[in-house]
Amino acid sequence: MTQILNKHSDVSIAPETFYFDDLRVKMAGYEQQPLNPEQEKRCENYFLALSHKTYGFEGDPEQGWMSRRDLKTLAQSLGVGTDSYFEAFCQLSAKHNNKQLDNIQLGEKTPSHVFRISEIISYCPDAKIICMIRHPAGIVASYLNRMKTARANQYVPKSEVNRVKKSIDPLLRSLLWKSAFQASLEARSRFGDNHVYIQRFEDLLCHPESSLKMLTSFLSIDFQPAMLDIDQVNSSYTDKWRKSNAGFSQDTIYRWREKLNNAQIAVIQSGCGSLLSEAGYESEPVYEPLAVIRAWINFPFNSIRALLANKNRIGNIPDYINHRLNLIKH
Repeated sequence: MTQILNKHSDVSIAPETFYFDDLRVKMAGYEQQPLNPEQEKRCENYFLALSHKTYGFEGDPEQGWMSRRDLKTLAQSLGVGTDSYFEAFCQLSAKHNNKQLDNIQLGEKTPSHVFRISEIISYCPDAKIICMIRHPAGIVASYLNRMKTARANQYVPKSEVNRVKKSIDPLLRSLLWKSAFQASLEARSRFGDNHVYIQRFEDLLCHPESSLKMLTSFLSIDFQPAMLDIDQVNSSYTDKWRKSNAGFSQDTIYRWREKLNNAQIAVIQSGCGSLLSEAGYESEPVYEPLAVIRAWINFPFNSIRALLANKNRIGNIPDYINHRLNLIKH
């Protein structure tokens, strides 16, 4: 979706920042308040590191393409507080991608921001939120394969390999899928269809042009044919660092049926419950009661292990857990 929207002449989507789920939470109270020199440097280092490497990949603030002076000068011209640094990062990312800032729509892509939609709309009342969903089994299969490719890739830090390894429990991933989808539904109900749009991954691949015409209508921009001219990137089944020219390949839709066994699928369906059908996905005819029972017994241990592995990505642990648990209970 990031690549699709960045193909539009009037849109620029910045890479994942985790800003609303990380830095903004850690610096609560200073979103739009003056910062002291130490706080300014903290913000600068956070965003400068993202111009060097992907979030979580231990980027060096002094090695990226973004200038500290440019970031600071632009942030100060936009306002005060951490929000001004976030906006400055998005604008500089647009310039870096050769986009003109006049009449351009700026955006950002971070999956966990689905739990921060109210904060995003409070920060930007005209915000348009696109919530992408995919069959949870597809997500689990992708995570399992990502661990294999991460181990073999010299550019992936060991800390990232360890994080992925400890985060791939099928039941945990299905419960997180459930809470994320529930967050999307509740946000759409609360803020309306003009603010929140839910896009199924599978529909996008099967009917790209009609899906994108509906999406661009939601964004109040014209559909441009260039949006269909995309490569497959960041797939766990291809070399992450090279494009595979796969475009809107439908091969990835049901690949999980080949990658997962019946026990894993049964556990995933157990975690998702009725929301699976509400998302438009049919349950698979599998029956593995022992695997499901075992998964639920091991869930407390696996969830704590995953939480500790992801602690550096979490702004406030109690707040993080509360956001997700409340939605899982629904």
